[in-house]
This record gives sequence, C-alpha cells and structure tokens, in this order.
Amino acid sequence: MEYIEWLNIWLNNYIKPSAKERTYIRYEQLIRTHIAPKIGDMGINDLTPIVLQSFVTELLSSGNDKTGKGLSANTVNAIISVLKNSLRTAHLLGYAKDYTANMIKRPKLNERKIECFTLAEQKKIETAALNSKKTKMFGIVLCLYTGLRIGELIALQWKDIDLQ
Repeated sequence: MEYIEWLNIWLNNYIKPSAKERTYIRYEQLIRTHIAPKIGDMGINDLTPIVLQSFVTELLSSGNDKTGKGLSANTVNAIISVLKNSLRTAHLLGYAKDYTANMIKRPKLNERKIECFTLAEQKKIETAALNSKKTKMFGIVLCLYTGLRIGELIALQWKDIDLQ
C-alpha cells in the first residue's frame, strides 16, 4: 500500500471523527503540501528510519516550496507528529510490518530571547499612560505591574479578581 493511500484512510477514519476540526484541517494541509509530494508514493513498508530522517532533514533545509528555504522547527515537528501517529496506527492495524517513526529525531526548537523594559523605559510608559486623558491607558499600567498580557487584561472579568 502506498503511504498516501494509508494517509487518506487514516485521516478520514481516525482523525476526522475524533479530533478537533482545526486539527483535521492542519493535518490535511501538512499531508497535501509536504508529505504527499515527497514520500506519499512510497510503500508504507519502505518508510525506513533513514528515509524518514532524510525527509525531515530535507524539510529543515529546503522544505519551503515558495522560498526554497527550510521550514521552521515548529512546522517540521507538526509533520513529524502526523508521520508518527499515522505510522503507529498503520502498524497496530497490520498495514505496516514495523513501526519505524519512533526513531525520528525531532529538530531543536530555537528559543526566542525575551527582552524586558528597563526601569527607565517602564517609568516613561507609565508616565505617558497616567498623563493620558484616555482611561483605557490605565490598562497598560495594570499590565506593567501585574505581568498580564494585553489579551489577558481584555479577557479579565470582575469574578477573576480577589480583593482579599
């Protein structure tokens, strides 16, 4: 059985009925744009550890069809999740004689460096917000002193606040 045949069976019978719609859509897109064009026509039992790892390495170096550059580690990790889940199910059902996807080495995620405001910068922001005639600017001061993100502040309700 070709891998793409199995992916279609797996997607429609194991993912669509049991996963969130967004997960199904994301998996389908990853299969259509990245997996099917490269390894979809291979036999399911031909997906050896080196074939899978070579595929992952290719995605990291030149997997973006538009730019020719590599895909992000997050995108590659999502593709690996599709590979692992689909091949595990194929093995459990007897379509694949071995489960080889567990040997895929995931790419290292690059941690973004977080830069915080200096005390002087925070004081400038605070002064500007407090001197503003707009009352919604007080939210910025609240965020500065509580560590809330803007989205968290917007979602905040009175029942979330403990005045004790």
